[in-house]
Amino acid sequence: MSYKNIPRLFINKVLKENIEIYLNVKDRHYLKNVLRLSEMKKIQVFNGKDGEWEALISSKDCNKVTCFKKIKKQVFEEGANLYFSIIKSQSLRWLLEKSTELGVKNLYPMLTDRVNVRNLNYKKANLYLKEASEASERLELPKLHNIINFKDFIVNFKNKSENIIFCNEERTDIHLSTYLKQNFSKNISFIIGPEGGFSDDEIKIVYKNPFIKRVKIHDRILKAETAAVLVLSIYKNYLHLARL
Repeated sequence: MSYKNIPRLFINKVLKENIEIYLNVKDRHYLKNVLRLSEMKKIQVFNGKDGEWEALISSKDCNKVTCFKKIKKQVFEEGANLYFSIIKSQSLRWLLEKSTELGVKNLYPMLTDRVNVRNLNYKKANLYLKEASEASERLELPKLHNIINFKDFIVNFKNKSENIIFCNEERTDIHLSTYLKQNFSKNISFIIGPEGGFSDDEIKIVYKNPFIKRVKIHDRILKAETAAVLVLSIYKNYLHLARL
């Protein structure tokens, strides 16, 4: 049976056969008023732990669903981690959505010297991750971490086993594709900067840390959200090749 046209919902509750689940207001509104679904219509539900289930809307006002058939076992996919400077809301939404579609595992927002935005609306951001996961058929949501200070993170980073790659505009650095071809690792993290790039002080701190690898990703200056999509796409390609 094809499930391609059946709506998917992430539900942060235990999923098992014959369990009845009451939906929150947003999910109920989505099913009833946006999708125009009604009682006894099928949907798919997942929670990042119990696989994916086929469920039936089991109330007239669409506030309750009942799981009845497991259609996918839970798998935890490999993916990269992304450290990114906080950017404006519309660009941030695009970055979060596309990173989710490309399989990012962990997202670490950073404060850097040249950021214009210094806080994050976590409620909205997590909603973007939820909706992108539902649409892209992921079985788990990426984790959005607390804001960190970039300089403090770089100064204190001394983990030899973690492969962290600093993506910058320095023309003499090795290209990301070349680096991954020679040093591919499934456990990998990328650092991308803000619209105005990293400051000289930040770059000096990176150069002093022998555990941070430095690469260039393009010959042109890219927007932060474009850089995120590019590095994750390149990584995804090498991850695919590693599975062959």
